[in-house]
Amino acid sequence: MIESDNLLVAVYQSSQRTTCEEYALVLKAVGIECEITRLDDHFSLMVDADDVWQARKQLSLYAIENPPRTKVEQTIRSQPGAWLGAALYVITLLVVDILQKQQAFGLDWWSAGHTHAALIRDGEWWRTITALSLHADQIHLFGNIVFGVLFGTLAGQRLGAGLAWLVTLIAGAAGNTANALIQVPQHMSVGASTAVFAALGIVVAHTWQWRRNASERWAYRWGPIVSGVILLGFLGMSGERTDFLAHILGFGVGILIGALLGALHPRIALKASHQIAFGAATLWILAIAWFIAL
Repeated sequence: MIESDNLLVAVYQSSQRTTCEEYALVLKAVGIECEITRLDDHFSLMVDADDVWQARKQLSLYAIENPPRTKVEQTIRSQPGAWLGAALYVITLLVVDILQKQQAFGLDWWSAGHTHAALIRDGEWWRTITALSLHADQIHLFGNIVFGVLFGTLAGQRLGAGLAWLVTLIAGAAGNTANALIQVPQHMSVGASTAVFAALGIVVAHTWQWRRNASERWAYRWGPIVSGVILLGFLGMSGERTDFLAHILGFGVGILIGALLGALHPRIALKASHQIAFGAATLWILAIAWFIAL
């Protein structure tokens, strides 16, 4: 309480008492007596009239040294055209499935395209890409279409369809490569699921990256990562012929790529022409891998 016969003057007003209390501590730390009063719907930080100039100076210095945190936009607007990337993904898987089943052009697409740990180690890198478009049966294909469209669309909404599918293909191939280096030489597998879980990793890591600067709440920041791990465990760890390690590795590579892209900018806004170029590059990479394989 200020003990003075002089007039008390308000040097700061706020609707939040906690802010006034913070500033009161600043003034008291430099020896300026003050008190907080409430008038109607706001609080006032009062000082002796003789201390007004010094009090305002100290509060100004404090404000300069402690600027309010800049928060990232809470909602990131969806990039246009995410559905187009998902549609091309579905068409690609269906076309390759038909070509493989019919042994188009008299070629054994299955033998040429599946992952084989020993062959990949010997330099047949294209198998890490071609295997992403092969499937053991219709159930396998349908599952990867459904979840690939879901996670791929979410990635496309954040990064743009072209960039999203390019990094998803790269992450899926990287996951298959790591899997081939870890597994026994005889290990073989097929399926887009490594890329599907890579897309999931990209989405959750990119979301986490901008959320961690947008809020101090632990649940809000880490919710995407926790949700992604739960989905990985629920969707990627069941089934007789499921390649668990490939799913984990794809998800892990996706996490790294998503976190990197999120650190570069919370919302990557590229021109439509750039997105088209990235999308075309994705298709060309897959086509070249199949050309080499066959």
